[in-house]
Amino acid sequence: MLIGIAGVIAIALLFNVVLNIFLWNPLEVGCRKVFVDCRYGNAEWCDILYAFKNGYGHIGAVMFMKDLFTFLWTLLFIIPGIIKGYEYMMIPYLLAENPDMSRQDAFAESKRMMDGNKMDAFVLDLSFILWDLLGACTMGILHVFYIEPYKRLTDAGLYQALKEQMLARTENVVGEQ
Repeated sequence: MLIGIAGVIAIALLFNVVLNIFLWNPLEVGCRKVFVDCRYGNAEWCDILYAFKNGYGHIGAVMFMKDLFTFLWTLLFIIPGIIKGYEYMMIPYLLAENPDMSRQDAFAESKRMMDGNKMDAFVLDLSFILWDLLGACTMGILHVFYIEPYKRLTDAGLYQALKEQMLARTENVVGEQ
């Protein structure tokens, strides 16, 4: 009986991993593209499928590695996993704007963008606690229609701010030379 239950759990976990790799991760990148484009004012709903049209396999692989590395860091204790989760936070946005970016470049760029900003991003996430409680009171309805889109637009704004900060740093370094 225990072997049967363990087998069902193993199959369910494998199905979840495969679904995550081939469906949810590309959709996440597409959604991040929509939210970044909202900041520019030219978002289109068909961009949710962006990753399926532009480097589907590559984007799925990079996002899988992001999830895998975050999981492995979490195994060391919870805190390193949280820190790495924030370090890798910008990878979906980077892939949404540059679908051909290599895994190493995406990880390095996200790390560079979040260097010194992880605590600020954590505090930004903490600022949504009351919204999350309100969403829980509405059985998640408010989450679907208001809170999650609001959070993702806020994260897109953070991405834009960090990208501009990186460009300013690069211009200052080039200007000094």
